[in-house]
Amino acid sequence: MQVTDRAVEALSRLAQEELRTGELIRVDRAYRCGGPPFQVVIDDTKGPLDTTLRFEGAQGAVDVTVAQAIVKLLADVVLDYGEDGFVFEEAAKLGC
Repeated sequence: MQVTDRAVEALSRLAQEELRTGELIRVDRAYRCGGPPFQVVIDDTKGPLDTTLRFEGAQGAVDVTVAQAIVKLLADVVLDYGEDGFVFEEAAKLGC
């Protein structure tokens, strides 16, 4: 997963302003029909099959937890941040 500078800044703000002791930022499957396939959530559990990804930004590093089962699904995904919040996009859009 690639993360834009805007997304790293937003993740850093989220970590500083919203996380309580024992909580973490997670990228997870969204499981919504017609919506984006992934979402950014606050979680309080890190399991044995989770991995932590660290992203460096102007405000320092931020850790994001991801289930090992979806790491490959995120390989070609870019996480960005815009007016409507976090946005997941394909890294290389394929033509018809």
